[in-house]
Amino acid sequence: MTHSRTTTGNILVKNSFINLMGMVIPLLVGVAAIPFAIRGLGKDGFGILSIAWVILSYTVLLDLGLSRATTKFTSERLHQKHKKEIPTILWTAVLLGLGYGILGGAILYFTSPVLATSMLNIPTHYHTETIKVIRYISYGLPLLLISISLKGMLGAAQRFDLVNAVQIPINTLNFTVPAFSFFFGIKLSMIILIIVALRILACLMYFYLCSQIYPISLKKIELPNKYLFKKMLIFGGWVTITSVISPILVYIDRFFIGSILSISVLTFYAAPLEAITRLRIIPTAIMNTLFPEFSKSATDVSHERILILIKKSLNMILLIIGTLSIILFFYAKDILTLWLGNEFVLNSTTIFKLFSISILFNFMALVPFTYLQGADRPDIPAKFHLAELPVYIVAVWFFVHRFGITGAAYAWCLRVTVDAVLLFSFTFRDIPGLLKSFLSTIFIKIITLLFVFAVALFLVNNFITDLFSRIVILAFLTTLMTITIYFEILDNSERTLLLSIFKRRSA
Repeated sequence: MTHSRTTTGNILVKNSFINLMGMVIPLLVGVAAIPFAIRGLGKDGFGILSIAWVILSYTVLLDLGLSRATTKFTSERLHQKHKKEIPTILWTAVLLGLGYGILGGAILYFTSPVLATSMLNIPTHYHTETIKVIRYISYGLPLLLISISLKGMLGAAQRFDLVNAVQIPINTLNFTVPAFSFFFGIKLSMIILIIVALRILACLMYFYLCSQIYPISLKKIELPNKYLFKKMLIFGGWVTITSVISPILVYIDRFFIGSILSISVLTFYAAPLEAITRLRIIPTAIMNTLFPEFSKSATDVSHERILILIKKSLNMILLIIGTLSIILFFYAKDILTLWLGNEFVLNSTTIFKLFSISILFNFMALVPFTYLQGADRPDIPAKFHLAELPVYIVAVWFFVHRFGITGAAYAWCLRVTVDAVLLFSFTFRDIPGLLKSFLSTIFIKIITLLFVFAVALFLVNNFITDLFSRIVILAFLTTLMTITIYFEILDNSERTLLLSIFKRRSA
């Protein structure tokens, strides 16, 4: 019994590590590539590219929550050893995803002229190019939706090694290809065409990998049965509400800036926000690993395993993102100077600092959000988002009119903080003993450590002006903090596992 739990724990930590590394690599490439993309495409071109990224992020969520439902119900069937239902789950998601993709692609194709010429303040000479960009995305939408469900099937089997083998190069090229505009003069529409083609290739690779993991599932097409179809649609319906509203909450500020102000001003807002929110891949990597486990544990009477999983994931995110938030806040000017230049220092420093702190609340909220969906309560996040949407739209409109891009940043920070408070409040009420378990000695140590680290960087920021000296001191303090975390925060099993992972990586 003990051995089984240890093995499962090791698999979870290993997969979280794999997901984390798989996400960090594209992030680092993106940080290096975005300046070249801005120079190659120009401020207007990069503004349109950021809109294209928004459309890609939004449209792939139009599977009505079936991708999340696929992972959840497959995980439950594997846990309960009801594997005969897995083919039905897979083909339900694939066939409906194909249908939704065709419908959504058609709508996107025919509305592309309106989006390009009326809804956004895009310069006239970019209208034709923008229409091409949107239509290229519409062509690939059916297979893009299918690929998400196939990836979910692999995640349910905890085969994140296979997922990342496909995902790392695709996500890396998502940033690298736009940089080609600087070196080779590639047009924006061709960049999007390449990105869409790469995602279609990823879909085919996921299909092949699923055929290896679930060979019985892909031998013949299984039509949905009424009971499972209904369960997946109810679950997926609530997830869909979240999936539709969440991107609006995340990206509506960019549309207001683009229409009220200008596309060129949007670049000063979108570039730092895009970079900082890309750090979301760190908690997402952890939550992608834990979602199948939350789904399995939803059928258990005891909350013991849930308490452990939530507590450990919250502590991990608090440590990692808390440290990064403090560094980003106090080194905002240095980062913008080295990365994007003095023009961005003048226009983006304040919003960079606001985003760097608020992401801590936003990212930690992923834990209760993921738990609620895994525990068959996807309606709770959906209802919160429904309540937040009208308030946020009014707030963004007002703040952008009144304070420009800084006002948009204030509205964004306020929204993610309120959202986190709501999700945590319900989760603490839903799981008896969770709040007391979370506010433990380890939590106090983490908060104390982060406070000391922040004070140290505050002193460096105010008394050390030489950039090289600031970087050297930051490296020293970060190393010291890492050592402290290893000996004071991690327990013996976590230290042993961490050492074994690095030994395998260096072997």
